[in-house]
Amino acid sequence: MRYKVFGKTGLRVSEAALGTGTFGTAWGWGCTPAQASDLFRMYVDAGGNFFDCADGYQNGEAETILGDLIAYDRDEFIVSTKYTTAVGARSIAKTGNSRKAMMASIEGSLRRLQTDFVDIFWVHMPDLLTSTDEIMRGFEDVVSQGKARYIGMSDFPAWRVSRAITAAELRGTEPVSAIQIEYSLAERTADREFLPMAQAYGLATMIWSPLGGGTLSGKYRSKDAKGRQTEGGGPVRAIPESRQDEILDALDVVAADHGVTPAQIAIAWVCAKEPVGTSFIPVLGARTPEQLRDNLAALEIELDEKQLALLDKASAVELGFPHELMAQDLMKDLHTGGHWDKIVQPLLPRP
Repeated sequence: MRYKVFGKTGLRVSEAALGTGTFGTAWGWGCTPAQASDLFRMYVDAGGNFFDCADGYQNGEAETILGDLIAYDRDEFIVSTKYTTAVGARSIAKTGNSRKAMMASIEGSLRRLQTDFVDIFWVHMPDLLTSTDEIMRGFEDVVSQGKARYIGMSDFPAWRVSRAITAAELRGTEPVSAIQIEYSLAERTADREFLPMAQAYGLATMIWSPLGGGTLSGKYRSKDAKGRQTEGGGPVRAIPESRQDEILDALDVVAADHGVTPAQIAIAWVCAKEPVGTSFIPVLGARTPEQLRDNLAALEIELDEKQLALLDKASAVELGFPHELMAQDLMKDLHTGGHWDKIVQPLLPRP
């Protein structure tokens, strides 16, 4: 296992995180504590130190199981958890992004994880009601109280992450260190705004569902994936029919070149797409030792330029306005007085 610096922080994390959405059986599927222990030990023995959790995973069971597993050497591990869904509670007061929900969630998570702090505390998803300012002021309290070391935003629109970063800069408070997004050969719309933003601000980028909910393994090639969920907890990404065969065929070709599975190539592709200026950290969501072993092996695969080009072409999405407009030669000519080809472009996008 290799290690990466977590965004602009000094935190060193393993190149892939272990997702713990499978730890527990409250959702009707998942791992018993003994099975979760096997996954934990395999990941740690491979050099892994980074665990991704949430208060709602398996209605709190995931945090409880993880807490038991890390208790023997808490400081050896990087633990992240999220708030918003309140251990699956059907409660109007306990759920959401409010400061009240945040404070109740972090206290509950710390109890279940048997720790005084989490390394990274995330807002799990926008509730479409709470302001970004309220979330950031709540984060300030959590960090100042020593209950979290770093903060991040998961599944938030890029414009709201940018606002949060700016608010923290103006107040001189704890900055947003990372984002969590869905990104895979089956879902590349993050190319439009999220990845340039992560580059510009130096954000660590955690990638959930790098297998498109299992779609990229090929097992749903001839099945209707709409509305299904994988045992890893993420939605099965239904690839548009116009692109599905092209993407899966490209995966098959590259997998055959390496003598590995399409799923392993899909993970290797995500790792290879890491932009300069940020760190991509895929979240591996295995339920069995066999699945985790295959996922870990994918980290050792290196794709050549020809293979990347084949996969990129098959999975590319339209960038839309204004990106495609500004990419036109005519526009480049207009805003540089005809000298675009003479400009030395900056390595990173500028916020």
